[in-house]
Amino acid sequence: LSLAGLAIAIGVMADASIVIIENCSAVLAQQARIDGVKRRQVVIEAMAHMMRPLLFSLLIILVSFLPVFFLGEREGRLFDPLAFSKTFAMGLTTLLTLCLLPILVVWAFKPKIVSKHFHNGAWVRCYRRALVFTLTYRYGFVVLGLFMMGLAVLLMSRFDTAYMPELEEGAILYMPTTLPGLPMREAGWVLQAMDRKLKSFPEVKRVFGKLGRANSATDPAPVTMIETTILLKPQHQWRPGMTRKKLVSEMDAQMNIIGYVNSWTQPIAGRVLMQDTGIQSPVGLKIKGHDLELIETLTQKAERLLSPLPGSGTVLAERIVGGDYVDVQLDLTRLAEHGIQIDEAMLTVRHAVGGERILDIQQSDGGVVPLSLRYSPEYIDTLEKVARASVISATGRAVTLESIADVRVRQSAEMIRNDNGERAGYIYIDLEGVTASDYVPQAKAHLARYLDLPRGYTLEWTGTHRYAEQAQAQLGWIIPLTLLLMFVLLMMAFRSVAQSMVILLAAPFALVGGVLLQWSLGYAMTTAVIIGYLAVLAIAIQTGILMVIFIREALARNEWRRCSTETVYLQAVIEGSVARLRPKLITVTTTVLALLPIIFARGSGMEITQPIAAPIIGGMLSSTLYVLFIIPCLFMIGRDFKAD
Repeated sequence: LSLAGLAIAIGVMADASIVIIENCSAVLAQQARIDGVKRRQVVIEAMAHMMRPLLFSLLIILVSFLPVFFLGEREGRLFDPLAFSKTFAMGLTTLLTLCLLPILVVWAFKPKIVSKHFHNGAWVRCYRRALVFTLTYRYGFVVLGLFMMGLAVLLMSRFDTAYMPELEEGAILYMPTTLPGLPMREAGWVLQAMDRKLKSFPEVKRVFGKLGRANSATDPAPVTMIETTILLKPQHQWRPGMTRKKLVSEMDAQMNIIGYVNSWTQPIAGRVLMQDTGIQSPVGLKIKGHDLELIETLTQKAERLLSPLPGSGTVLAERIVGGDYVDVQLDLTRLAEHGIQIDEAMLTVRHAVGGERILDIQQSDGGVVPLSLRYSPEYIDTLEKVARASVISATGRAVTLESIADVRVRQSAEMIRNDNGERAGYIYIDLEGVTASDYVPQAKAHLARYLDLPRGYTLEWTGTHRYAEQAQAQLGWIIPLTLLLMFVLLMMAFRSVAQSMVILLAAPFALVGGVLLQWSLGYAMTTAVIIGYLAVLAIAIQTGILMVIFIREALARNEWRRCSTETVYLQAVIEGSVARLRPKLITVTTTVLALLPIIFARGSGMEITQPIAAPIIGGMLSSTLYVLFIIPCLFMIGRDFKAD
C-alpha cells in the first residue's frame, strides 16, 4: 500500500515537473542571449506565474485523501500507510519541484537543445486533427461524454458491495456444526474421517482438526462445532485452472456429511470474526431475550425463513435446549424418612456421579493438569446404575440414590450464551454467490415482514457487513465535504465559477474508465476500491487545472478579447490544448507504469492493492480523453453562449 501511494505521487509530480520545465525552457528560449542574472530573473518570474495554480492543484491532491484519515480503526490501520506515504512524498517532492527544479533548469538549460520537434511530431499532428474534428462537433461529443458518465454510474450501482477484499491466507478453516447430543467418542471418529477426506485433495498440504473447547476463556466452542485448519500448498502446485473458490466448492460437495452443516472461512479472518462477534460464519444473527425455550423457537423459525432466501448457502440455528442431562431431584420427605442430610446426598451427586475437580497437578514445563474424582464409568454408564448409587450418612447408614431422589434424564441448555448481559441464541449463515453487504439488507426486510418478535426480544446481525455500513456512513459525509473543499480551492485559484465547474467535472468523467476496468476485472465495490476512486478523482482534477491554465495562456497570447472571432478563439484553444499534450501523456504513462506491477503481481496482500490500482489506471485513461477533448469543447461552448 505504501508503494501504491508512492506510485500516485510519482504520476502527480511528473505532471507538475514537466509543466515547470516546459514553461521555464520556453521563456528562456525566447531570451537565450541574456546573461545569467537576467536568466534567473526570467525563471523566477515564470515560476511566480505558475506558482499559484500549481500550489492549489497539489493542495487539492492532498485534500483528496482526507476521507482516508476519517475511516474507522480497522480501515485506518490498513490504508494509513497509503495515505501517509502519498502525503509525505508529495509534500517533499513539492518543495523539491518548486525550489530545486528551477535551479536545475537555469543551470542545465542550453538554447541549442530546445527543439520544436515534439510540437510538429506525429502525435501532435494526429491529436490536432482529432481535436479539430471534436471541436467541430463539440455538442455531440459532450452529450456522448455525459451519456458514458451516466452509463458508468448505472453500472457502478449494480456492483456487488462488500466491506473489504478477502485476503488470501494460504489456508482454509472448515467449521461444520451439528446438533447437540453427539457422544464424544463418536465425534472423534467423525473428525478423523473428515480429516482423511480433506487430506485427499491434491492442493492440501496438511490438515489439523479440533473438537470441543480449548482450555481458554476466549474459545467457548461446544462439541457440536468442529474446527479444521487446512493448510494449502503453494498455488503453482495446484491443478490447472483451480482457484480457492473452486477448491472450497469441491470440498463442500465432498464433505456432505449427514447431520453436519458446513461453513468455510479462513483461519485469521474466522478467528478475528469470532473474537469480535462470537459467530464464526461470514453472517450471523443473534436473537436475545430472557426465556431460552422461546429464544430457541424464534431461532428455528428464523432458520426456516432464511433458508430459501436467495444467497443463503447453509443456515443453522443453535439448538439451545438440546443437551441431555442426568437430573437428580432430591425429595426432602424421603431424605427425612431415611435420616439423610442434603449435604450427605450431594456428596454422591457431585463426586460420584458428576465428578469433582479436586486438585491441579503442576507439570515440569509449567503446565497444569486438572485431576477430577468420580466413579469409574462401568458403575454409572446407565440411568439404572446411577439410580442405584449408594448414599452413606454420617452414621454409616447406606441407601440408594433413587430411594431419596427422582433420577431421570432431562433436556436443558448445553451452553447458555450471555451476550452483553442478555441470554442469546445464535444463527450461523453461510452465503452462496452474494456478499454480506448485499445479503443482509434483504434478509432484514424478510425477517421484519414474517418474524414477529415478542416484547423484550431483539435481533442483532453480526459480520463484516457492519464494518462496511460504518465505513459507508463515514464516507457518506466526508466525501461530499472533500468535494466542496476542492471546489473552494478551485474558486480561490481561478476566481471563476464556470472554469471551476469545468475542472471539477473531470472527477465524474474519470469514473468511466475506472468503472469499466473494475467491471472487467470483477471487483466488488469495497472500501479499497473507493480509496482508488478518491485517488484518481484528485489526479483528474489536477490535470484539468493545468489544461485550463494552458488554454487561458494561449487565449491571452492571441489577444482574443480584442479579436474575438470564432476562428481566432478556436486556434487559441487548439494551441493551448496541444501544449498540454506532452505533460498529460507523461503523467498518464508514469502513473500507469508505476501501478502496472501491482496489477500483475501475485502474492499475499495483492487482494487489497489491486482493487485500489484498477480504478486509478482506468480512470487515468478516461480522464485523459476528458482533459484533451472535452475541456476544449466546453471552452468553445462557453464562447458560443457568450457570443449569443
